[in-house]
Amino acid sequence: MAKLKDIAERVGVSISTVSRAFNNDASRPVSEETKRRIREAALELGYKLYEPSRNPNDSTSTKRIICIVPQLLMDDHPYFSKVLAGFHKKMEELGQPPAIVRTCEEFSDPDKMRKMLLETKAQGVVAISWYDKELFELIQNERIAIMGVSLNDEKLSVPVVDCDRILSARAAVRHLIDQGHKRIAFIGGPAYSKQMESEERFVGYKFAMLEANLQLREDWLMNTKWRVDQSFHLMSSLLSRLPKAEWPTAVFCASDMLAIPAMRAVVENDGRIPEDVAIMGMDNIDVAQYTTPPLSSVSVPKFEIGRVAAKSIVDYIDGHYPMATKIALPCSLIIRESSNFLRK
Repeated sequence: MAKLKDIAERVGVSISTVSRAFNNDASRPVSEETKRRIREAALELGYKLYEPSRNPNDSTSTKRIICIVPQLLMDDHPYFSKVLAGFHKKMEELGQPPAIVRTCEEFSDPDKMRKMLLETKAQGVVAISWYDKELFELIQNERIAIMGVSLNDEKLSVPVVDCDRILSARAAVRHLIDQGHKRIAFIGGPAYSKQMESEERFVGYKFAMLEANLQLREDWLMNTKWRVDQSFHLMSSLLSRLPKAEWPTAVFCASDMLAIPAMRAVVENDGRIPEDVAIMGMDNIDVAQYTTPPLSSVSVPKFEIGRVAAKSIVDYIDGHYPMATKIALPCSLIIRESSNFLRK
């Protein structure tokens, strides 16, 4: 089944451009020529185009929904592209038009957000790994439904669809502990609060370490700000300044995207995986099984999160949720060669 990403690649535009073309987004219009090329590509790839019903007796209520995503996570990101694919697929199944996809960087102030909501006639906003207190309050004050995806925090007063990252991270670190590791480092990034210490995967890591009475060394807690180049740099810096006998014997990485450059850093410092350093990732992106060695990871149901979010925001707009709900989908450990080594 073709996805928006496939159409974007065929035409040479971004996913957000394809989304705006399908929705006739007047706030950022797409040229008629580009629309024509996008439609042709969609038909060639077998993408089912949304056609509004012409039956006057059809009572199906269409929903105008905006997905707001950080630019860093747009287009080819192996995690969030799957979430968006699941979202769009479920919207299609529900007979709804595809959501308009915008980046949070487009809304630097309330006026821009207010203008976008007015021009698009949005009925719902899905915030994917993005939070801004002032703008969230603005959306709610405009009586527009808002839902968070991969934005799991008990302080938020909006419905959320996600997975339990604290429990999953705790299980991943416990796996490393069960393999005999006591010196376990962490590579991750900040939560929406801009602090890594409050990010769920770090909380789960810390919980498992303290539960096992293991030390958390400050210099082994690497905040990459979710940049893959920083994962490689920080891991290389750590290993190069320590003799191998003092290396951490395992690293839990808050995403596979951070784990893969960390693996390269180990190899380039003449380390062996998992004999010298075991590596555990999170998300189980498609490429994880093809790294050398194959990467152990936490399998997060990315496509299903998107599907559930689509159904939930439609139901929320229809008033089926009298209060903010939190839906947490289950994760599972996928153990591969990067961590499957029992230390004696």
